[in-house]
Amino acid sequence: MKHRTSLRVVVPLLSGLLLPLMLYGQDEQGGQSAQQEQAPEPMQEQQEFDDETLERFADAYVAVGEVHDEYSERLQGTEATEDAQALQQEANDKMVAAIEAKGLEVQEYSAVAAALERDTDLREKVVRMIEQRQ
Repeated sequence: MKHRTSLRVVVPLLSGLLLPLMLYGQDEQGGQSAQQEQAPEPMQEQQEFDDETLERFADAYVAVGEVHDEYSERLQGTEATEDAQALQQEANDKMVAAIEAKGLEVQEYSAVAAALERDTDLREKVVRMIEQRQ
């Protein structure tokens, strides 16, 4: 059975999947603040992505979603804070690995996701790509 992904679901899900990845970028970039990480660059508004990048994003999005689903279930059964933190870190590492395995850097993945929040036509195009993969 093919699972349909509506536009109402994609944007909030992107936000949920990006939060851990933004925190990952914070650690990798020497403790850069979350405010600096999220601050849009002037050129980012006009940034365009070729179809190959969007295809890789769609592949990565599906892979990250699978990791997210797996670890969400595992986290629900975790009571100890330390165990939950360890699972969250493990999930984050797997999400990053999934993105990189699809040929993207986390920053590029995040840039595409941010563009999807601003550009409804681009979002519709990427949602169709994602739907083809589910």
